[in-house]
Amino acid sequence: MKICAFVGDMYRDYSSAIIMNLQKRSLEKGHRLDVFGNCSVPSESPLHAEGLKSILSLPTLEDYDGIIICSDTLSHAGLDKNLLETLISTRNLPPVISIRAEEQGFYSIVPDNRQILHDITEYVIKKCGCDDIGFVTGRSDLKDSFERSAGFADAMKEAGYTVREEMIFHGNYWTNQGPETADFFIKEDGTLPRAIICSNDYMAIALMDELTKRGYSIPKDTYITGVDNIDASAVHIPSLTTSDIPETTLAFTAVEYLEKIYAGEDVDITISVPGRIILRESTKEVMSEKDYDDMHKRLEALQTNYYDKTRTFVLMSANYEDVLSSKACSSKTLQYLKEFGIFKKAFLCQYCENDRMLTGYFIDDKCETSAISFPKEDLLPKQFDEDIPETRIFLPTIYKSEVYGYTILTMEPDAKYFIDEKLEFVMVLFGQTLNRLRLYSKLSEVSNIMDLYIKDALTGLYNRRGFEQKISEFFTNGTTDKYTIAVASVDMDGLKTINDNLGHAAGDEALKGIAECLQNSLRGDEFAARMGGDEFEAVLILDDQARIGQFIRSFRAAIKKANTERNAEYTLSASIGTCEVSEWSALMECMGKADKIMYIEKKTKKHRS
Repeated sequence: MKICAFVGDMYRDYSSAIIMNLQKRSLEKGHRLDVFGNCSVPSESPLHAEGLKSILSLPTLEDYDGIIICSDTLSHAGLDKNLLETLISTRNLPPVISIRAEEQGFYSIVPDNRQILHDITEYVIKKCGCDDIGFVTGRSDLKDSFERSAGFADAMKEAGYTVREEMIFHGNYWTNQGPETADFFIKEDGTLPRAIICSNDYMAIALMDELTKRGYSIPKDTYITGVDNIDASAVHIPSLTTSDIPETTLAFTAVEYLEKIYAGEDVDITISVPGRIILRESTKEVMSEKDYDDMHKRLEALQTNYYDKTRTFVLMSANYEDVLSSKACSSKTLQYLKEFGIFKKAFLCQYCENDRMLTGYFIDDKCETSAISFPKEDLLPKQFDEDIPETRIFLPTIYKSEVYGYTILTMEPDAKYFIDEKLEFVMVLFGQTLNRLRLYSKLSEVSNIMDLYIKDALTGLYNRRGFEQKISEFFTNGTTDKYTIAVASVDMDGLKTINDNLGHAAGDEALKGIAECLQNSLRGDEFAARMGGDEFEAVLILDDQARIGQFIRSFRAAIKKANTERNAEYTLSASIGTCEVSEWSALMECMGKADKIMYIEKKTKKHRS
């Protein structure tokens, strides 16, 4: 079987463990596994998620026998929604299994989150013998957060206790709310609830650390529990009582059920997996002396490793600063990837206007920088794309909103891990350096250096970076200042036909023609940007209720006039979709709606022809 998997936030313990166990099981069964995702999220800006989205749309889904998704690891900037929309709209979609998050319409392997929190709460209630118990819930947009809250409520009700809102802190499932959580639970007399149950380990450990800083002792002053059993929960002082569903169980079950579906067997749409409680020191469970010594050794090893990686990042940054060519950049990146010792192969692939290019690779001991073009429908040049049992990791090569390509890493079969901070460093520095070199190459072509950052060289419109900078000026504290604005998604029709029949020079002229028509249809502080290829975006100021209609009519009239005056061998045409937006947080959703409207118009034109 050929299996495609989508996993985000690979630096986190859960995602990394899922990938390693998928690799183990797939190789044992002779399957090919391709994993698409991201190391981490480099920025909170929703516009910077475009590079991450590019990796999710990279594979041709119909080429696989089964798909595994971890949508709850792809929650940044709507990545999970984009992925699900892509899956739903794909014809001939192979079977899809969702791990840990139940997604409507797909097979799901899910933890019994409600039972897990029920069991932990029941255990804590018996320890405390009272209802003086705080609860830290998770992110409101995630289903497992709701389920875990319900499990807490079930156990409290069974014990005859009432769930009080003043004892519930609404957390975010991450480590940055320790002080805020501590402030919430510290009472006026300086005491704490008898116990605090947290919906995951990250929030529990952050709370323990903050309380310790303030002079409290755990478990003396309060019991604290978590969920998920991340690595840090075992080595923390005190160690954290938690629960987990082994990633081995989730990953192995996913592969097993794909095999059953592939073989034509009937399986349940939802498979629930039970959890287990792991009792440790944070609820006054005594650890043996041997465990305690081992914990100190592991903590020392973690600290040494942390300092080593920090120094590595400094040295890597300095080395990449000395890189002055794309070839040298590829060579340096391959060198670092090879030094990890956990990758059998690595390929650096770059997006071009109409195809893709392999700029460098290593296979075992052979390392080459190259310039091998291949069709954009393929993931690799055919001579390198072997159909054999192996695990390949696909990561985006990006710098903020700029997308340069992707990197493919083929795992060694006996690899014990595949990602740590060093790999993240390499990927970040690789993208940054490509961005810097691209800017350097244009220095002699422009008089205004800032144009290198914000202008598209071909059309003179803003580029994606310029679009981000300009549109942010319309918002103050997350909302538009004076007038609502609208985003207009514009896609040129027939660019591929022009390129194929008349050549890329004609295609470039056609793009410039559309850009000119677009620019001439704007007024005042409105602006347009070329987002890439044949895709454009315009921002309209809605100081007049009829502004959107005026713009569309003006743009179409400009195209008609250009076709008359140019007398070219091709006919300019473009499809348009618009959507109003008043809040920064809704920008990406509105752009997506405008895209959908634009594609409806494009499909309508095709039907007419």
